[in-house]
Amino acid sequence: MKKQCKPLPEAVVTVINEAVKRAVTAAWAERDRRKEDCCKQTVRRIRALPILRERVAANRARLSEDGDLIPGRSKSIVRFTASGCRVNPEEMLEAVRQSVEAHIAADQQEIDAVTAAMDCVKEDFYFPVLTDGLAGDKTEAQLAEALFCDESTVRRNRSRLIRVVAIRLYGVEAVG
Repeated sequence: MKKQCKPLPEAVVTVINEAVKRAVTAAWAERDRRKEDCCKQTVRRIRALPILRERVAANRARLSEDGDLIPGRSKSIVRFTASGCRVNPEEMLEAVRQSVEAHIAADQQEIDAVTAAMDCVKEDFYFPVLTDGLAGDKTEAQLAEALFCDESTVRRNRSRLIRVVAIRLYGVEAVG
């Protein structure tokens, strides 16, 4: 025969129920906050595209001209080995070249990732609100006029497209 447990007092049940409600509410709020953060970060990444493209082009130009990598007589760039000995100019040039190449690779990887994520909405009629509005210099009014719609339609469709791109970039964290 099984031993029967006494029921919990009503005050304890109330405290437990309130704690569970607070935990569930906090979990939902955290999920919504993460989704919002993913969308904000997506906007930042799209807005950075033109700057990153310029930076990659400038760094590639620097690589093609070795003289621009290291200033002539400047004492601002002096590289030393771990033992404290001065590095010869060829080694210094190679180290700076590798550093610039690493920056180009990182910037290009970001450009490729964001561009690939935006490719899924490229055929959308409102795609210019991402390219011209966020990554370009057009205002909502200019976009609305070009797309023959209201400014609120531009904002609504921008949010929709940002959510789609955010899901491509961040996966399930951007789903809400």
